[in-house]
Amino acid sequence: MPSPDNIADRLVYLLEHTPPFDALPSEVRATLLQDALVEFFPAGTTIIAHGAEDQRYLYVVESGSVRLEHATTGQLVDMCATADVFGHWGLVREDAVPYEARAVEETTCALVPAEAFRDVYDTHPAFAAFFKDSLQQQDDVVRPPVDAGTSQLLLGTTAGDLVQRALVRCAPDVTLRVAAQRMRKERVGSLVVTDNGAALGILTNSDLRDEVVAGETAVDAPVRDVMSSPVITLPRRAPLFEALLTMARHRLHHLAVSDEEDEVIGVISASDIAQARGQDPTATMKRIERATSVEQLAGIRSEVDTQLIHLHRQGVQARDVVRINTEINDQITIRALTLVEEQLRTAHPERYIDWPWAWMSLGSEGRKEMSLRTDQDNGMIYADPPDEATAARVEAWLRPLAERANEALAAIGYTLCDGDVMARNAAWRLPLRRWKRVFRQWMFDPSPKALMNATIFFDVRALYGEHHLVEQLKRELRQALDDERGFLTFLVSIALQNTPPLTFFRRFVLDEDGEERPYFDIKLRGLMPVTDLARVLALDARFLDTTNTLDRLEAAGAAMPRVRQTADNLRDAYRHLEALRLQHQIRCIEEGRPPDNRVNPTALTKTQQQMLKVVFSTMKDAQKALELRYGAQSVRT
Repeated sequence: MPSPDNIADRLVYLLEHTPPFDALPSEVRATLLQDALVEFFPAGTTIIAHGAEDQRYLYVVESGSVRLEHATTGQLVDMCATADVFGHWGLVREDAVPYEARAVEETTCALVPAEAFRDVYDTHPAFAAFFKDSLQQQDDVVRPPVDAGTSQLLLGTTAGDLVQRALVRCAPDVTLRVAAQRMRKERVGSLVVTDNGAALGILTNSDLRDEVVAGETAVDAPVRDVMSSPVITLPRRAPLFEALLTMARHRLHHLAVSDEEDEVIGVISASDIAQARGQDPTATMKRIERATSVEQLAGIRSEVDTQLIHLHRQGVQARDVVRINTEINDQITIRALTLVEEQLRTAHPERYIDWPWAWMSLGSEGRKEMSLRTDQDNGMIYADPPDEATAARVEAWLRPLAERANEALAAIGYTLCDGDVMARNAAWRLPLRRWKRVFRQWMFDPSPKALMNATIFFDVRALYGEHHLVEQLKRELRQALDDERGFLTFLVSIALQNTPPLTFFRRFVLDEDGEERPYFDIKLRGLMPVTDLARVLALDARFLDTTNTLDRLEAAGAAMPRVRQTADNLRDAYRHLEALRLQHQIRCIEEGRPPDNRVNPTALTKTQQQMLKVVFSTMKDAQKALELRYGAQSVRT
């Protein structure tokens, strides 16, 4: 039955065919519409302001679309299109609305009075259940769940579990100067002062700062003059909760841990406990800085997923979790490269050459968008050698360095790239001059393979070494874009290859794995189309400051007013998909499975499915808009 033309008839038709109104008796629907209003909202109109307390209407979208945005985080709470409802937060909860409702385009809504809505809500359980379920989904965004695993962590983790390394000790008559040098060499924040095996005290960085640096004690004084004594110890099997209480009771930042024979086996710090609880990523950074082996870095990396899950459960938004994950992975990679370079110089001093080079992060790592499942995408760039002899020496040094680095990163937990896009591959370990030539070749002869390489290598970021080499490469890219303006048309063709899994009739298009469970690849069919479009827009705007997708879209929207709305819509879509992937991968880990990108939309709630359909529709519209803007349809690869 087609939709009627008259507005009053359209509202009757709308409620007859819209859940949960369609399940109500016709006379009840008539009651709801009896005093209903119809209101038109121009694009950009704020329909419900953040913090609104006197909610007078339930809104039913007749045409157009409305965005519900979290007031504090800017996160998408819901996206309402034709036949969707909003505004029930204030009507059911009777408290301040934690989001803003804003018309994305010209929108017409039916406004059902609060009194009429509450009468039906109180007397029709199925009707009420629909809105309770919707509010629960909104709760997951605006009121993230408390970490239910915190109590288990505090009681199930022992003090001995947090001891990271063998005990570092010194004698009581050692000078403070020597003790400080030992602490720096061993990369520790404390020393246990012992005499004939017995622990007499603890010397910490704080003691050195407060006494020596402040001028209270001479640097050549013995450690016994400054150390904290007596030593407060805790059995290795004591729960983490007891360690917290002991530190609080004695105002300690360091606590000795003893074995069954009461011998001190190590020291734990307040930052160790904070890191274990998932509340202090900076403690993880400090552990990374102190790591002296690839094995230690692998141990730290194995704990990161748990830490990130705790952070997310404690209310940290998906965007920030991804940023923290990337930063931790950056520091692990930098530390691994430092260790590998030091080991190679020690083992083969004759090979070493003091030559400028940089480690390049590519792909998702280059964009600072690493998920809980990641592999390696990297390369090397180095200063142009003046002659063949120097070039041979540089390659003889960098080749084994790259090979060892890729192997070390694989041992830590970053799997080797299936396509061998890694620094160990001679094709991706080049001097600056040749990198410039490669970039121009891709742009002036854009074969399908060249375009695919461009989508990886144009998301480049210097991570370690001489960053200015990568900046010079970016300047060359900017110049090449000016020289070959038609390249973006070819690059759009790549952005059009992966389409959102949604049919014309807004049904999900799903794949099946070996177990015949339907899913779609949220990376391939969701995030990648957005990152591909963002890359095109950023290059068109000559924005090369960062390669992050959200940064690119923001910069492109600011630089090119005609694509501002498209860029804003893509930012919303990306945020939603990023959060959905993180939630999915966390669920995989909690169920004991490796995190993947296979999301089953039928396992989502109806509200989540609806939002996903809106996001995919937005992405399809953006692909069409850029296809028209750049004339890319005829050059699909």
